[in-house]
Amino acid sequence: MKKSLMGALAALAMACAPSLAFAQAWPTRTITMIVPFAPGGPADVLGRLVGMKMAEHLGQSVVIENRPGANTIIGAQAVARAKPDGYTILLAIDGTLVMNPYLYTTLSYDPFKDFAPVALIARIPSAIIANNNVKANTLQEMIDIEKAKPGTLFVGVSTPTSQVAAGLLNQLAGIKITMVPYAGGMTQVTDLMQGTIPLGHESVNVALPLHRAGKLKILALTARVRSGLAPEIPLVADIFPDYDLGIWQSVVAPAGTPRPVIDALFASLQKAMAAPDVVEKLKASSIDPDVSKSPEDFAAFIKSQAETREKVIKAVGIKLN
Repeated sequence: MKKSLMGALAALAMACAPSLAFAQAWPTRTITMIVPFAPGGPADVLGRLVGMKMAEHLGQSVVIENRPGANTIIGAQAVARAKPDGYTILLAIDGTLVMNPYLYTTLSYDPFKDFAPVALIARIPSAIIANNNVKANTLQEMIDIEKAKPGTLFVGVSTPTSQVAAGLLNQLAGIKITMVPYAGGMTQVTDLMQGTIPLGHESVNVALPLHRAGKLKILALTARVRSGLAPEIPLVADIFPDYDLGIWQSVVAPAGTPRPVIDALFASLQKAMAAPDVVEKLKASSIDPDVSKSPEDFAAFIKSQAETREKVIKAVGIKLN
């Protein structure tokens, strides 16, 4: 029996040896970070800044590969099908991991089975914005206007996240602000500033400079806690405590990636996001650095966010083809 046990342990050690040796040698070549957006946007800026710092810590280049389209599905699918060796990772947003599975009837990847969580790295709150002709200067005043004369207000929405955010606000406030769909966020913002529509939803990195320049008003942010970029701006959660629909950015790897590699990726992301020059540049782009405590902490965050978003999407009744 003793010999059998020793044999089994030896076999297990031999099976684990290649994986351990691989993890100890990793990385030996360039790492690809897939960003599921076109170049130039907040996600691309974040990916390039973080990738350069990760390369310093890992001793290998981290190249950005833009795979935009289909609400991040194209990029996510590519990483879900990649070899789990740590050389292909994904910059994933909240929509990728905790909204797409409930927005789409069929999805070409499973966010809960196809990825290994590495780290939450940043948050980009979205803002409820108003043109300067709207008589409301606060979220409560906006709600009061719509309650007094239902059908008065319209809100521009250009993403599934903004649709869900507007729908949840309607539900919680007991109002029915009509959604006006837009193909792009900047078109919506232009129309809003010109007075074509009274309200909109937009990421804070777009809205905040315009708010501070007096070109539009931010009534509230959609995050759970106040942004370090604009702590003076109130939250929807100040009125409705369960409202938490801010945008967040993260890094995941293909499922099955060796744990030592996940740990090395996490450590490099921690260092990258703490670098003073990265923090300064991200804040200039209205991105709040926010790193999870561990891969397990991020996995628990994903689970919690998925439960919240599933309830909201079902309640609002949004489905995409």
